Amino acid sequence: MKHQSLTHPCAVDHRAYTAETAPNAERFVNTWVPFRTRPWASLTILHGLGDHGGRFNSIAVSLASTGIGVLAIDLLGHGRSPGRRGIIASYDAMIDEVGNAANLASRIWEDTPSFVFGHSMGGNLVLNWAIRRRFEAHSIEGLIAVAPMLKLAKMPRPHYLKVGRWLEKRWPNLRVSAPVDVRQLCSDPIGQDAYRRDPYVHRKMSLRLGNALLESGEWALEHADQLNQPCLLMHGSDDTLTCPIATEEMARRMGRNASMKLWPNARHDLHFEIQRESVFTYLISWMKEQSGVKQSERRGPSRQAA
Repeated sequence: MKHQSLTHPCAVDHRAYTAETAPNAERFVNTWVPFRTRPWASLTILHGLGDHGGRFNSIAVSLASTGIGVLAIDLLGHGRSPGRRGIIASYDAMIDEVGNAANLASRIWEDTPSFVFGHSMGGNLVLNWAIRRRFEAHSIEGLIAVAPMLKLAKMPRPHYLKVGRWLEKRWPNLRVSAPVDVRQLCSDPIGQDAYRRDPYVHRKMSLRLGNALLESGEWALEHADQLNQPCLLMHGSDDTLTCPIATEEMARRMGRNASMKLWPNARHDLHFEIQRESVFTYLISWMKEQSGVKQSERRGPSRQAA
């Protein structure tokens, strides 16, 4: 498919606030909505490890300006939400975060086709949520998993994995540093500098969280054929943090429900890459295909035959 460059035909209203996502559970959220225009779809964003929802401002503004309501949540222990950095009670509790965020978006934009988007760790959570909680995810129009953490680009040796599991049983909340070279995130120096300066990012991870992500990534691959919703999987070919080959394998195992897009010469954070406008345009076109928005009703880019 070829896609036209993205245009921004309407103004965007951005709000950042604390919301109750479940009884006695408050999370910091960002919302972006087309100004004085009813959204034709909504998108819930789940960020990656150590990240937060505010770092998705560029993609959210682009999507909202074409008529999509966007909600990005700071997961527990991340960003401006409460909780110790990188600590989780259980992996199931992380899966709960996905459903709670999607329900919040559904309450904000009732009777609107809804999509759920996960990046890196968030992609892991979104895919596992859709498979494990099918009764919750059945109303979702489609899923988007970008650079999902199914496998690391460089997996630890089996001996180290065994030691990690042994340590987790004894000290599950022991936090280890998970440093990242900003050059691994994107090739755009502006995006790299933005990450360095962001006061809300962190690189801490408990043993429980680290092992849970590795195990759940394998589990999602093994059960990929049980995912019933349309799913767009995207990955940068030059990602050295999460594994593009695993994402392609996930798409293959999902079968006809999956659409796979590998972006050449792109790294981990597609929403900060130099070709990000093309990424946003591709995503919007896919969402419109899934939600049945007619060509004449489209506010964003039109599709052209290759």
